[in-house]
Amino acid sequence: MYELKSLFLTTPDATGYVRGSLDIMGRILTELDAAKIAHLAELTEATGVSGRTIFTLGNGGSAVVASHFVNDMGVNSWVDGKPGFRVTSLADSAASITAVANDASFEEIFRRQLQCSMVQGDLVIGLSVSGNSPNVLRAVEYANGAGGTTVGLCGFDGGKLAKLAQHVILVPSSKDEYGPVEDAFSVVFHAVSSYLTMRRGRFLHH
Repeated sequence: MYELKSLFLTTPDATGYVRGSLDIMGRILTELDAAKIAHLAELTEATGVSGRTIFTLGNGGSAVVASHFVNDMGVNSWVDGKPGFRVTSLADSAASITAVANDASFEEIFRRQLQCSMVQGDLVIGLSVSGNSPNVLRAVEYANGAGGTTVGLCGFDGGKLAKLAQHVILVPSSKDEYGPVEDAFSVVFHAVSSYLTMRRGRFLHH
């Protein structure tokens, strides 16, 4: 049985449920692979130093997390007047998304944006809790073939994204419980962005 549903059935009062959900989240975070998250930081930094672009993409809650990373790695990573990283979320342009979805298909909304903007050496980070979002998969597949570096953030069993992306961060989680995975995505991105922002500041002051 799913962890959160089981928790609710056995502890239906709000305080007990919240305490239990926090315990579940804590366990998920301790099971994340720190080395793989550190490698994402290295890939992100290398892309930024080379002047290339970091693209993020995802649907629903994952789209919001993808946008938040852009905020943290862009304007929030300014140090002593030095601009942040070149980073953009393909989930942010309502005009582009609705145009492609209307004229082609929703599965193409991210791939077509990459075709317009991505160059060899760019970093593409796809977020999909199930690992099976068709529009994320098509974008990652395109980036692989166009000389990009691809990272997949996924939950459950990783789905197709875990096999397609060049680098994978898997959030260990119960199937069909999306919230804890999206929360973990945020933690991963905050770890990367805070580390790189402080690292940039240290280098600037030496």
